[in-house]
Amino acid sequence: MIGQPGEFDSTRRAQRLLAVDGLRGILAFTVLVHHATAPIGAYWLFPVANVCVFIFFALSGYVLTRGWNGRFGTFLLRRFVRLWPVYAACLGAGYLIAGKQPIWSEFFWYPIHYPSDPANLHGVDPPSWSLTVEAWAMLFMPLIVWIVSGTFRKLVIGFAVFALAVQAYPAMSVGIFFLGGAALHRWEFQNRILEASVPQWLGKISYSLYLSHWLVLTLLWRWFGPWTAALIGLPSALALGYFVWRWIEKPSISASRRVDGFPRFQWILGWHRPARITPLPSSDNRDVAPR
Repeated sequence: MIGQPGEFDSTRRAQRLLAVDGLRGILAFTVLVHHATAPIGAYWLFPVANVCVFIFFALSGYVLTRGWNGRFGTFLLRRFVRLWPVYAACLGAGYLIAGKQPIWSEFFWYPIHYPSDPANLHGVDPPSWSLTVEAWAMLFMPLIVWIVSGTFRKLVIGFAVFALAVQAYPAMSVGIFFLGGAALHRWEFQNRILEASVPQWLGKISYSLYLSHWLVLTLLWRWFGPWTAALIGLPSALALGYFVWRWIEKPSISASRRVDGFPRFQWILGWHRPARITPLPSSDNRDVAPR
């Protein structure tokens, strides 16, 4: 992978970060393979899948910082329109499959879940824990951008403050990944393998695939057992991921791009103007998220 640092200019505004899209697709597929094969004893992917999720956080910080334009209210509304429909649909389907009474606050990313939370092991859609973290991290985007758009000294101080906060509240440790990804926002990454057609297709459906694959695997485990589920789980999950992308995520992406109704909150953190980061379109069309 090649990285090139530098300031953004108008000639780069239309540039898509194809390697980042492809990487996100590979990460989501790796998580899928782990969940499909773990019930038959293939636990070796467990640490790899965990690393994939934390890289997702870093990619979100990276992409969202590159697209930041200082319009905090519009940013939050766009993220809600972009992320919530798929999240709510998969969470609702998970409750139906599990036959449980919905916890309605979870549809609005509360309470926040973490990988060590026992509730994740018995949840209706365990991968959704990372979306609760992602959603609440959005509230700190002005602070994250402020830290990484200044001097190196400010960046060091920002990491130090984050490290101290983690000591007081260990659950904030995932914020280090957002901040680390955001710190790389001046770099552009290229990789021919990740820019190939298959990783790009996986990247396109990665958010939908990440949130929906547990649902189809749950049904396959129930109907056929772990071995058959492991064999047919991958193509079935990819098919469902594409379906969710086509009929839920794609319309939500289009809707989020039409959101433009809030003023610039330049008073946040004492700003008089937005951070000097040229917005790039990639912040609206990809996420975490397993963007």
